[in-house]
Amino acid sequence: MNIFKQFWLSLYSPKDIAKFRFQGIGKTILYVFLLVLITSLPVFIMTANSVNNGVHAFQNAIENKLPEFEISNGKLHSDAKTPIELTNEDFDIYFDAQGTLSSETIALNSDNAFALLPTEFVVISNGIIQAQPYSMFEGFNLTKDDILQFMEQMDSLLTVVLAIIITFSYIFTAGLKFVEITILALFSTLILNVGTKNLQYRHMWRISAYSVTLASVFFAIMNSMQVAVIGGVFVNWGVSFVMVYLTYKEIPLPKQKKQLTQ
Repeated sequence: MNIFKQFWLSLYSPKDIAKFRFQGIGKTILYVFLLVLITSLPVFIMTANSVNNGVHAFQNAIENKLPEFEISNGKLHSDAKTPIELTNEDFDIYFDAQGTLSSETIALNSDNAFALLPTEFVVISNGIIQAQPYSMFEGFNLTKDDILQFMEQMDSLLTVVLAIIITFSYIFTAGLKFVEITILALFSTLILNVGTKNLQYRHMWRISAYSVTLASVFFAIMNSMQVAVIGGVFVNWGVSFVMVYLTYKEIPLPKQKKQLTQ
């Protein structure tokens, strides 16, 4: 059966999932990789757009909205007398050559920000502060034009950087999905009396691989809409186990055991 047809049937048909338990393990593994790719695409697209927009917004802010400056001898030099704050959708930019702002103050106002302060530059990501003093670059002078030239060079490498980030994210996500399937299959084997239907762990692993489809697609849609699901972990495991259970119910008893029960 076509692997894309399997994907469609796995969304709603436990009866068809039950039939997949006898197929080769290679095809099942390939299906898991396809499932991860399909369900990760919205996140990857959002990440690429966010990084791309962020880099260009940062470049535009430095070029058009920040004054001339120079970083030399471990300090930021500029004629600007007051702090400058630039608010963007993805992150904020702060410029302060006079020492009015501190990294802690900026972190209180912005979860994601970049700041040029008198003696250090600060990167804040999800509220976590990372500060690096300019003294690390002792002997180097850095001006606004130097940063703009560097940003232009980075712009040409941005596609490569994004490709590397997305590739590693895909591999990591696929690894987590395999772990999830393995745990679900083990749990289902222990909870369900699989021996009565001549099922083994390898059969439950295949069934579990297809049973996670519905939950995976649901959370992919929610993530693309940036909607947080309350109790998401429990919803994910609950939906996946219900699909395994419904599939298990579709598997008939062996003929010998049917006769004994009669």
